[in-house]
Amino acid sequence: MTTAAQTLIANTGENQTLLSCARCPALRYQFKQLRLKHPDYWNKPVPGTGPNSSPLLIVGLAPGLHGANRTGVPFEGDASGNLLHATLQRLNLTGRLRITNVLKCLPRQNKPTGAELTRCRPYFEQELNDFIRSKGKVIFALGRVAHERTLGVLQYKQRDHIFGHGAVHTLASGLTLVDSYHCSRYNTQTGRLTAEMFGEAMTEAARIAGLSEAQ
Repeated sequence: MTTAAQTLIANTGENQTLLSCARCPALRYQFKQLRLKHPDYWNKPVPGTGPNSSPLLIVGLAPGLHGANRTGVPFEGDASGNLLHATLQRLNLTGRLRITNVLKCLPRQNKPTGAELTRCRPYFEQELNDFIRSKGKVIFALGRVAHERTLGVLQYKQRDHIFGHGAVHTLASGLTLVDSYHCSRYNTQTGRLTAEMFGEAMTEAARIAGLSEAQ
């Protein structure tokens, strides 16, 4: 088990309900199988990480098999996390924002189903409510699903806020939603997303959130 996962276990008071979730039997069974194949992996739902009082929240889709599902920390340990954390470090944002996923468990074949996303919605909804209560300002959505699920929880119409890389959506609640293509290996290898593109979108999100070092 990784040090990061051990740290999470030591601070699971507010995450205990999530960690014991049994809403998706197929994913629970998958974890059982993975514990045999990868006994040193986290192999549980992955809570969000980072300061609760941050004005900026990064929302991804789901844990990766050899990333968050291994480490127990969103965007830690795989190619997506490498690009994200390299960008955060370059912009002096490391440790200054919160990171989470819409779906908390590793999806089968890396393809979340609509039913799984719906069953996981209460956990994501609670995170967004906590973010708003703590006077959060900006949500940085990685990919279309994160964008759409965020709007759904906040009860905004999709047609009024069309997803697009670098798009900035000012919401009536005082929040701002900034979009980016997901920093997945597929997107970077196909050239759909470059490190420069990703950095520009992240810089704008940080600027709006008031994290001045990233301006």
